Amino acid sequence: MSSQIELAVQMTCTSCVKAVRDSLNIPGVSNVVINLENNSVVVDTTLTTSEVLRHLESSGKKAVVKGYAGSLAAVAILDVSKHIQGVVRLVQINSETCVIDGTVDGLKPGKHGLFIHESGDLSNGCNSVGECYIPNNHQPDELNRVYGNLGTITADDHGRATFRFEDKVIDLSNIIGRSLVITEHPDNVNSGKKLTCGIIARSSGLFQNPKTICACDGVSIWDERNKPKSTL
Repeated sequence: MSSQIELAVQMTCTSCVKAVRDSLNIPGVSNVVINLENNSVVVDTTLTTSEVLRHLESSGKKAVVKGYAGSLAAVAILDVSKHIQGVVRLVQINSETCVIDGTVDGLKPGKHGLFIHESGDLSNGCNSVGECYIPNNHQPDELNRVYGNLGTITADDHGRATFRFEDKVIDLSNIIGRSLVITEHPDNVNSGKKLTCGIIARSSGLFQNPKTICACDGVSIWDERNKPKSTL
């Protein structure tokens, strides 16, 4: 299922618009709306966000994600581990479907588990996030799916896992403030090593993020994107 992503793209002229449009003339992108005045690009796509950014920036223009179309959007920044870093975005695009889109670096090549856990408490790292989340009223489906088990992600030979899939079980409104966890093995629901985790925090929907200057330090969104994590 296609979803809409809003991006801020650093454009100054009509030739920039052409370069951006040409960079997105690719399979998996069905529609591109560009507003030069607002430095805005809205894309209908079935690609991962990282793929869209990679193609867009092949035009030579900087780009930053600003929002997603849907009734609710959230993001989990996975940075508890110094060696494993990633961003996972979740968008409730309709009442039955949540799109989960992420890129994680630093994993051991192979398959890993992706889970929702009960708590957003990271005071003791991933050891304080509680059990795999299962609502009291949840009835297992025909596959006996555990509610908080989002499935398997696969890291390539360089340790990067890039994924985008649709989940028909979770309701994003139920998991805001909980945590997203990556495990060493894909079948470890409540046991085994947790590699990294992050709080699932509400994020901007389409056209809900007017930010051009970061209020915390006064730098532009372009400079903010390039700052080291340790200084944010």
